[in-house]
Amino acid sequence: MSDAHLPPSQPHPRPHSSHAFHLNTYRVENATVVECHGRLTFEHAPQLRNEVRNLLPAEKRILIDMKQVQHMDSSGLGALATLYVHCRTRGCKLELINVNQAMRALLNMTNLLSLFEDAGRYGGKLP
Repeated sequence: MSDAHLPPSQPHPRPHSSHAFHLNTYRVENATVVECHGRLTFEHAPQLRNEVRNLLPAEKRILIDMKQVQHMDSSGLGALATLYVHCRTRGCKLELINVNQAMRALLNMTNLLSLFEDAGRYGGKLP
């Protein structure tokens, strides 16, 4: 595809990378799992927030699987904190699973680790 039709003053559009960030949501016996894949950053935090909020109020337990998250910035941290409060006020338990050591250290440093039960389990399995 040619970019010749774009005026020179406009930046060229970047192709959408399927590796940037995506979610896979599925139901297990007593919860819904939201698998995060990629970098949970300011560009992608709204996607996670919207996905989890759309599961409420029907869902009472949501597991966010962090196994495939390579990087998280302050917006990703903010999304997790916001979702924790949003879920809790609606009678839903939000849990993090498969949190690697780097993400666990980041959550601990920002005092968010204490919000999520069992978040520190490295390599935790689905219940």
